Amino acid sequence: MPIVTIQQSAGRTVEQRKELIQGITEAFGKSYGLAPEAVTVFFQEYRDDQWGKDGKLQIDRLKKK
Repeated sequence: MPIVTIQQSAGRTVEQRKELIQGITEAFGKSYGLAPEAVTVFFQEYRDDQWGKDGKLQIDRLKKK
């Protein structure tokens, strides 16, 4: 039974998350022959002051745009 964790910045809509979960579930069904109820997906969302890239917090990177 696969468990998938999506780590991402906040800001996606419920509809976007629903679409992604459906696609991931279908991919496991197609590739591994699993029933949809065998696939679990978690979202971990982070504010832009909780993650960084290139040595800078994302919130600071966004200010420059």
